Amino acid sequence: MEGARWLLSVLLVALTLIGCRQRPADVESGPLCGRTGQAMTEQPLSADLAAALDPVIADGMASMAAVGLTLAVQCADSPLFVKGYGEADLDTARPAAAGTVYEIGSISKQFTAAAILKLVEEDRLELDDPVGATLPDLPADWQPISLRQLLSHTGGVPDHYAIFRQDPTTPFDFDRAYRPAELVDAFLALDAHLAAPPGTRFLYSTTDYAMVTAVVEAESGRDYGVYMADTFFGPLGLTDTSYCTTSPPAMATGYTIGPDGPVPAPAIHRSFFSGGGGLCSTAGDLIRWERALTEGQVVSPASYRTMSTSNTEGVAGSVPYGLGLHLGELGGREAVYHEGGTVAFSSWLVYYPETDLVVALLCNTLGPEAARMLDLVVAVTDTLLATED
Repeated sequence: MEGARWLLSVLLVALTLIGCRQRPADVESGPLCGRTGQAMTEQPLSADLAAALDPVIADGMASMAAVGLTLAVQCADSPLFVKGYGEADLDTARPAAAGTVYEIGSISKQFTAAAILKLVEEDRLELDDPVGATLPDLPADWQPISLRQLLSHTGGVPDHYAIFRQDPTTPFDFDRAYRPAELVDAFLALDAHLAAPPGTRFLYSTTDYAMVTAVVEAESGRDYGVYMADTFFGPLGLTDTSYCTTSPPAMATGYTIGPDGPVPAPAIHRSFFSGGGGLCSTAGDLIRWERALTEGQVVSPASYRTMSTSNTEGVAGSVPYGLGLHLGELGGREAVYHEGGTVAFSSWLVYYPETDLVVALLCNTLGPEAARMLDLVVAVTDTLLATED
């Protein structure tokens, strides 16, 4: 598994660069999503979108050395536009398509946050409950951390995934399947210290979400994947979304960029990413999820406001972050979003509330230029919303 350790180290370095980017040059295009008042109400023809977006995607894929990619966009009530580019698998020459399934990495966090809020709505939990009330075997100084702090990365929990970046030789069994509570125990065996007192510092940590995933299982009495399917995926019609511990037929092959080009990534069991990064989906399903989330079909409107309001005010080193959602601006536009990455996949899901536009971009390649995927998101958005002079 030495190759897996090296690739995991590369992944974690690449993901730290995602926020460091330059905005691409303005795209000269008319407003393909026409504006009426504050809502995007014109229904663009797919042919119009494809003609405008194809060269933008081609440039973006070239800059990232991407093997395959699927884009989905929807402007308010307009038809959903989904298109695949490149290849989902090089060996079989299978093209990336609208229905291609990708690992979505940390986009999974908003799904897991919604699961906790659903349990709160059912009076099984409170956001300010200490995690130790559900996971009593945690170290004593971890037990008072609240669920809200875990979901907003303010609990002071170290990011154990960074351990493998700092020392790829760290002993760990990447082949086995982990239940969330088992994964937490394995991480604690590596490092059981808190990086900061709870509530004092923003520290992005996927370990936070391994812990809340264990809470979902304990409080619901069901495996995480079963709970998510019963509560969200099935009722919302997200037929291609799952806790991806097995590979569906439409699954893309993940690639990293080696000295001679793309190479398939070695397998790491997806349960290693738990509820913080272990879901698989399609670009179209992510648009449907985003619509359902913002329209109060996933959790109540009040719960969504909690998710999409910053829970990091007054915390040292903080960035605007809700519960499983980044808040801020992308390309000069207000956005609610999350990026994602696993060993060989990179992804973005962005909602622009001022224009009611959703953009989902999924890629089966992770290389040194992974941060350029945000440039592509902004370029796609500019193409859709740019106004003519």
